Amino acid sequence: MRHAPTAFEPTQSSELLKRMLIALTGISLLGLGLWTWIQQNHSFLPVPDSKSGEALLSQYQELTHDIWLILLLLATGYLINRIYVNKKRERAQIDSKPGSPVESCVQFIRNNPITTVLFAAYTVAMISGTTYLFRDILGWYPDLVQGYFVDNFSLRGSFIDETMRRTDYRFFPLAHQDLHILSWFTIHIKTWMLFSAAELIGIALLSIKFLNNLESQKHAKTTTILLLSSLLLIHPSSGTAFFHVIYCERLLCLIFMLYINSYLDHLKTGNLSSLYSTLLWALIGIYIKDIAILLFVVPPISLWAADAIYLRLRTKQQTPQPSLFSQRYRLEHWLSSLCLIFICSYIVLALVPSSYMAEGAYNAKKATHDIVLDLRFYLFAFVVIVRAAAIATKKKLFGLLDAINLAALAYAFALFGTYKFDSTSYLSLPFQLIATINIAWVWVQYVDKPKNQSLRGTKKLLGAIVTSTVIISADHATTQNTFASNVIDLKFEQAYVQSTYEKLDRISRDIRNSGDDVNIITNQKSRFSVKRHLNRIPYKSLIEYIPSKNIYLVKDGAGKGSIYMPKIGDIIVNLDKKIDLIDPILSNHKTELIYRHNSSDRTGMISRITAVQP
Repeated sequence: MRHAPTAFEPTQSSELLKRMLIALTGISLLGLGLWTWIQQNHSFLPVPDSKSGEALLSQYQELTHDIWLILLLLATGYLINRIYVNKKRERAQIDSKPGSPVESCVQFIRNNPITTVLFAAYTVAMISGTTYLFRDILGWYPDLVQGYFVDNFSLRGSFIDETMRRTDYRFFPLAHQDLHILSWFTIHIKTWMLFSAAELIGIALLSIKFLNNLESQKHAKTTTILLLSSLLLIHPSSGTAFFHVIYCERLLCLIFMLYINSYLDHLKTGNLSSLYSTLLWALIGIYIKDIAILLFVVPPISLWAADAIYLRLRTKQQTPQPSLFSQRYRLEHWLSSLCLIFICSYIVLALVPSSYMAEGAYNAKKATHDIVLDLRFYLFAFVVIVRAAAIATKKKLFGLLDAINLAALAYAFALFGTYKFDSTSYLSLPFQLIATINIAWVWVQYVDKPKNQSLRGTKKLLGAIVTSTVIISADHATTQNTFASNVIDLKFEQAYVQSTYEKLDRISRDIRNSGDDVNIITNQKSRFSVKRHLNRIPYKSLIEYIPSKNIYLVKDGAGKGSIYMPKIGDIIVNLDKKIDLIDPILSNHKTELIYRHNSSDRTGMISRITAVQP
């Protein structure tokens, strides 16, 4: 049930909200006006790829993002202050002290030994074999080591370029900022993986907390914790997202769980601290991913709409009903206003600069609008239908679980509309999180209830193990993109890339020590380049083969910028792609194989030219 607001609420809330909405509307209209003018007057502006055009774009992005960051920091600072003040006041009223985190952790380990072992094993698997030399991290890591490990607490241009300097209509300025801040303290990738593991464990524990507080009694026990944790951890989307650090869905899920727990607390207690906490997490969450706003505005809008329907059905009663615009719904008012905040931010920070550059939308050509469903989607759909039927027959009231289910469906449709919805992809991780919560809710209702004395603890525990095993096995049997295959592929690729890079470094040093020149030839399509780690190899010249022009160009070292002709002794290397990438180079010359990581076509390979074909 929704509790009435506390007596401490400021009376200026509605007036402040109105003024903010008016200001946001005005800024949005100005932004749309600027966008329209740019569309019609491109000739009056510098060419985007000219020096003056790049300077104009840079100045615009720096100015607008700086203003946005200042406003965001002021807003978050204010909310954090209000949370602290109100928590202090609320604790004084109830005269209770929170339990120690260490005591809570020890108690959890004692009560949930199997789940603790699962968390520990998963963390070890995440850390084992993890390397910097992998996919998108290649573009971020060089920026971290330029200061020779002594420039802590400095801004990293690579993270900023990835999130706040995009011109392809993407908008996620706070994505990856957890790693950005983490890089101020350490750049060790295994420490980053520990942080990622902590995020995952936090998501699981917050999911249990949400289930505990959802009903009038705390039902989620050891078996529910094991079931939910197993299903959450062992899924293809989790395997991809958490066994590598480049996906923002990890942070999004953590913020979302903090958000719905605060929201649920406010619905039950009416405390102001939980109101401000909910606003804080929602404000941060809408900027982590383009479509993340659906997770944060669909629940309050749907709860608000459900209350409107409920009040309309009760209009014939004599008891006066509260207005939907009363202070009772103050939180819903503010959360709904995030739609306009997001739209305004998107127009100013993404739409205008992207329109100026006219690059086209990210992944527009790759969007297939396909749908790939798995067993958990059907289980989720079944729970949603059953709950909807119960609500329609007035056996249940529409609650927060139903609201987040609507958010999950909206998120899935948004993925389908913008790219594709694949239940096994890391992109669907937020949806899979909510689906897992629903499966655990069913377990709580029908197995783990205190009233259910027909099953003893051991039988329930075995039932949880069997149930999670059956669902996970069905996942593996019915989909090609499985958890195991994802993790194995990630570890395999990291192993061969790291091994080949280390071998190339040793071979180059041996050749240089023997007195010969070290000239390294790579394909232009490789992720590795002079700016991405290869500058640490002791070569004389670094050459790239350009397939489109069938030429060799010196990218660094002796003869930089000149056309190059391969000669005897040159090293040809494939580090991170399939070996057919260097086939055009190998076919034109006689070579000697020096190193090959494995026999597949996905392998690191180093060869040396022994004879040049005329």
